[in-house]
Formats: sequence, C-alpha cells, structure tokens
Amino acid sequence: MMILFLIFLAIFIAFFIKFLTADADFTLLSKGNVKREEIEDKVIWVTGASRGIGEILAKQLASLGAKLIISARNEAELQRVKQQLIGKYAPRDVMILPLDLTSGEESLRVAVEKAESFFDAAGVDYMIHNAAYERPKSTALDVTEETLKATLDVNVVGPISLTRMLVPYMLKRGRGHLVVMSSAAGKTPAPGQAAYSASKFAVNGYFHTLRSELCRKGIKVTVVCPGPVETPNSRTGSTEMKSLQQYFATMALFDGKNNSSDLDQINLFS
Repeated sequence: MMILFLIFLAIFIAFFIKFLTADADFTLLSKGNVKREEIEDKVIWVTGASRGIGEILAKQLASLGAKLIISARNEAELQRVKQQLIGKYAPRDVMILPLDLTSGEESLRVAVEKAESFFDAAGVDYMIHNAAYERPKSTALDVTEETLKATLDVNVVGPISLTRMLVPYMLKRGRGHLVVMSSAAGKTPAPGQAAYSASKFAVNGYFHTLRSELCRKGIKVTVVCPGPVETPNSRTGSTEMKSLQQYFATMALFDGKNNSSDLDQINLFS
C-alpha cells in the first residue's frame, strides 16, 4: 500500500507542476506535437504577419516546411519578418503580399488572385485570418463611431470579404482549411472591450455558420479563441515563442477527422 501511495503522490505532484508551468490547458497539451506532414509543402497564407502572433506563426510554419504567403499593411515589416524565417522554402521563396483589409472587395479579389497564382498556381491550402484591430480600452458608452467602424472593418468585414473571395477556389479543389483567430473576448466580454468584443462575437457567428455550410465540401474551419498572449511589446519574447508554438501545434493537428474544431478560452502564458 505504501508503494502505491508513493506512486500516486508522485503522479499527483508531476501533474500539479505541469499545471503550474503549462502554456495551455491539458486538452491542448494532450494533442502532442505538431504533425509536420500536415504543414510541409502546403501553401499557407497568414494575415497580420508583420508582428505579434502572425510573426511567430510565420516562423513556426517556415520551420515546418510550409510555402508561405505573408500579408500585412506594412511591407517593410514583412520584409524584416521574411529575412528572419528559416525553413525548406524560407526565406528565399516566401511570398510577400501587402494587404489592407479595409481596401474593399475588388482590392481583396486581386490579392486572392495573386495568392492563388503563387507557387506555380498551387492554390492556398491554409488561410490563417490573424490580422486584427484593437484600440486602447474604453467603456462601451465612450466608443466613438470612428473606432467602432475601424474595428469592425478590420476584424469582421475584411476577413469575411477575403474568405468570400478565396473559398470558391478551395471548393473547386475540394480541399482547404480556414483558421480564424478570434478571442476569448468573443466568448466572455470584459469591461473596456465593447467594440473589440463585439467584433469577435461577429467573427465567431459568421465562421461557425460557414463551417456548418462547408463541412461536407472538403473545407475545414477552425476558430481559435485565445486568452491573453504576451507579444513582442510585452516583457520578453521567450514566453511568447514557447506559448505560440504549442498554440499553433494544436491548430495544425486538426487533420479533418474533426471538422467542427473550435479551440476556446486558451490561456497562452505561463
């Protein structure tokens, strides 16, 4: 009995330490490491890739052998990110595609046509909607019309319009995966985040509905709702890198067996 007790105690202590130091919850950790075969040689388009989550995702994807297209408004910052990438196709064959999500449907249509023409017109396998707009916190009644429109244009109208332009190409190929960076704010509102939270609720509603409409047509939709994430503007970059590698590893594990994937309330800091 004493031996069994000591074994149980050791297991409990190990789990407790893992809980205290984990970068994500046990559901995510149980999925293990990213499957390289899910990413290698795939064409992956990342918006908002000039900093933060987008930049880290680009680095992780490049290291896994993806054929990358990176987008943001700031082309100089995209060039900086590109030169830091290391992988099978990086940095030489990483495609930079400057993109303003508020530029209107015709401009987004042209961007999609360019993205589809890259890599010998292989077409986009993964579309990672990561670009977002977030102003400093303000109470719901203090949100200005300018802030509200800017937030909704970038966080809602832009990704939806880009998706509407891109998905027909995926449907013709009978395959594709949309990964949408939403937020825990789109599940549980908090004071000071009225406009941002509203935009993420809208994103969740649209892409959950889209998933239900495309689930039998070979197109997968993953909605990711992270909690607070340390970025390069925070204390250090080391925690961010560790957290987001686990974060992306989890997203990439959705290989089609579960077409109703939804990663909620992810806590990405230790």
